[in-house]
Amino acid sequence: MSSDCLMTHKISTSTLNNASKFSYHSIQGHFHGVMAVERFADEMKTRWSMTVGSLMDPDSPPARYGAGAIMKRPILGCGLLLGAKKGNTLVLSDLHIPYQHADALDFLAGLAVEFKPKRILCVGDIYDNHRGSYHENEPDALNEEDEYYAAKEYAGKLQGLFPSMVITRGNHDDILKRKAKTVGLPVSMLSDMNKIYGTRNSWKWVDKFMFDTWGGYPMTVPMITNDKGRWDGALPRGAG
Repeated sequence: MSSDCLMTHKISTSTLNNASKFSYHSIQGHFHGVMAVERFADEMKTRWSMTVGSLMDPDSPPARYGAGAIMKRPILGCGLLLGAKKGNTLVLSDLHIPYQHADALDFLAGLAVEFKPKRILCVGDIYDNHRGSYHENEPDALNEEDEYYAAKEYAGKLQGLFPSMVITRGNHDDILKRKAKTVGLPVSMLSDMNKIYGTRNSWKWVDKFMFDTWGGYPMTVPMITNDKGRWDGALPRGAG
């Protein structure tokens, strides 16, 4: 089978519209308050689109800028493509390191054990870059240096769990490039993302990614939390 799915960080707020506008399947992140799989059929075929929520801590200082907007409360979780002959695919959602949910790594590790994915994808916004953001900074967030070193440390742990991954760059990942342009510096002067955060080149950074779904069944997996905001350990059962 040839490539039948587009993954990119952001398409639109409507998962159903995304399913209707392409001749192939699609996956996006960015919209923290949306987690859905929608299907659309025309005379030729049926296709689906998936929006995967996020794994950012909704109570972290950088999350406040969206609290009163359309985002409201983020939906924690990620995506899966299940039951394919070549294996399952795990789709990581917006982590916004170092402001990821405290249980994000345990949740992802649990999914890796349960579903044994053969392929790991990420919709982007692995990093938050709050101090470099164009949003107003929160005074109680980490300072620039502490944020960088915390992000670098957690990225190492995440790559320990998922050594290889394809990542579609998010708007927060690209803040360094955007800031460079703002001050008149060519982006060619910047190191690539793996060099900046000390990760190996087995993490591949792209703007968009067309791939073969291997016929996998798309589903979202919410990270269910208790009244203290912590993951309760629940997971769907793997395919066999």
